[in-house]
Amino acid sequence: MPRTNLLNWAVRRLVIWLLVLGGGYLLVFGGSSTSKPIRKKISIEVATPNGTARGASVIEMVHSHAPWWYPAAVKGATSERGEAPYADLGGRRYVFVTINNQLDERPISESLLPESIQADGSFQANRTPMIVTFGDIEDPNTIRKLEPGAFERAFGSGYRLVSLTATDTQDPPTNGTLAQKFPVLHRQLSMPTRQRVPQPYQRGDLRVINWRAFETPPTP
Repeated sequence: MPRTNLLNWAVRRLVIWLLVLGGGYLLVFGGSSTSKPIRKKISIEVATPNGTARGASVIEMVHSHAPWWYPAAVKGATSERGEAPYADLGGRRYVFVTINNQLDERPISESLLPESIQADGSFQANRTPMIVTFGDIEDPNTIRKLEPGAFERAFGSGYRLVSLTATDTQDPPTNGTLAQKFPVLHRQLSMPTRQRVPQPYQRGDLRVINWRAFETPPTP
């Protein structure tokens, strides 16, 4: 084969391969995109006999839109970054607003949808994030769920959930502070469930919750 023809043949082959590779890239990634990050400040206020306890944290959400070739039912995925807000009630008693409810697999992003939040920043009743407390802050197996209207029953006279709200913010997402504040809880909730939960436990048992309920991505 003459040298010129050989060169032309090689160039054509290269162009064909580039078109194939480029087409494959567009097939896989074409049409996909990410939205601008949305940041919400979640604030909790609890009335106590000694005054109002307050806590807040910032959650950042980024939605990745599905490529055009995905089935119509697939809308994409939302990633979250941040940690659970908490309020210190005194006497080593704390309440936390979980950001990943592993019992019903509902992420905080569902509670932060526009239709989930009322005009005053409070949550619709069926979209309120789960609130939990621990009988012993260093024993994750003492975890229990708190109903918004049952703080007095849980802690005694004078305790009441004043507000739980979500508002827009430009502050950076909160990360790492819970792991520093509660190192024992962080260490134990980062362990595999079967290593820390007494047997037997049932599906729906709140003790199966792990550190992802309080921070995402979790601090190692």
